[in-house]
Amino acid sequence: MRKWKLGGMLAALVIATAACNVVVTPTATNGWAFTKDGFTGGSSGVYMNGPGIPPAGRGSALLTIDNTGREAIASLGYNNVGIAALSQLQYSTYQVSANATGGSPNLEFDTDYDSTDSTSTYQGRLVYVPEASGTPDVPRTWQTWNTMTGSGAWYSSGSPILGNTAQPQTCTQASFCTWAQVIAAYPHAKIAGFLLLRVGGNAHEGSAAVDNLVVGVGSVAQFTNFEPGDGNIAVTTSSAAGLGFGFAQDSGTGTGSFVTGPNGSDNAESAQLKLNSAADGELLGTGVFAGTHFSDLTFLSYKTYQAAAGTNATTLQFDADYDSTDSSTAFQGRVVFEPSESAGATVTSETWQTWNPLTATSGWWQTGTPVLGDVGGNPKLCTQASPCSFQQLMTDYPNLAIRPITGQSGGNPVGGGIYLKAGSNWQVPFTGNVDSLTIGVKAGTTNGTVTYDLGG
Repeated sequence: MRKWKLGGMLAALVIATAACNVVVTPTATNGWAFTKDGFTGGSSGVYMNGPGIPPAGRGSALLTIDNTGREAIASLGYNNVGIAALSQLQYSTYQVSANATGGSPNLEFDTDYDSTDSTSTYQGRLVYVPEASGTPDVPRTWQTWNTMTGSGAWYSSGSPILGNTAQPQTCTQASFCTWAQVIAAYPHAKIAGFLLLRVGGNAHEGSAAVDNLVVGVGSVAQFTNFEPGDGNIAVTTSSAAGLGFGFAQDSGTGTGSFVTGPNGSDNAESAQLKLNSAADGELLGTGVFAGTHFSDLTFLSYKTYQAAAGTNATTLQFDADYDSTDSSTAFQGRVVFEPSESAGATVTSETWQTWNPLTATSGWWQTGTPVLGDVGGNPKLCTQASPCSFQQLMTDYPNLAIRPITGQSGGNPVGGGIYLKAGSNWQVPFTGNVDSLTIGVKAGTTNGTVTYDLGG
């Protein structure tokens, strides 16, 4: 019997009578859910923009593990489908971390090896292992795996039961099977539970993305596309972590929380950042746009509110990779849009204000030291004393991107973030609110725009 379950998952997806496209987002999961697959080690799953140009849409599902964890995205939508009826079975993966120690995500499903007998005991899974197929994993490249062709890469994780009698495994990790050999050995097998795309096991760690799962049953094909979502998405106390958002003390002892009001924000809530000392720096951040090129940003805006008099309003900051064409992914500081440094704009207390960083005449400045062409020590061209427009920033750094994911920590991806930050060295005490972070972005020919309604 399985020792884990997916709370709230739909019982099944109905495969249409013709080819259909299923788009899975944080707010429309269509029966899919992230799971640790029964393990307690460090792992996480999140929908993200990119990485790179995904094979379908602009996003994917990101799976991250430390060397003790497992993470999968799973569905019951194919439960009871006979494997001999499958006519297509392929998916795409992207090894996000160049230093990942694991292979590309496996495709696997719970299996009843003989649907004609009376045994319903759990018998393990049929597992497809990409690195066993003879095609090497290529970091930071989308690869498509057709599990029904090529060298043998299938094995059984449990003990098959045929005619109510336990049998030795025909397909093992020492002797993988081709799909044709699987069908020949188990012609009456069926999916008996979940279909999963999974990483983990064998002390592996890192981050990998999955997208564009294609499952054909006879003449019917279903294409599943994982996306971070467009339109309005509520970021609340209960949903923030699953959406890749979190509060953090960038320095000092500030605090952050979702609160009701102030009046005038979208809906009734917002995110509040509080500073108690000049050393405090408090932020709300997300990493789901890691690796996104600044040239692919099509729209950017957010709203701020300050409770007390002063010249500061919450900034918008990005971990920077100043030259995404070189090999360096070292931390190089941030690019910052600061409303109080934006010429022609005045920060007004006790009123909601909307900031449009892409069209502002100035307000952009840099921290850290740019690395260009793998050469460090380059001067900052946009400073707090002499801030730039977005157009000037792109002229100076045409290959500027949000820093990509570089590894994992505790099962969470480590890489570039987008931050709404208050402080440091601001007039205190400071209480500020932010809402309606709107990001328009493209990936290849696909455009999308999402508004994060902070607080719901």
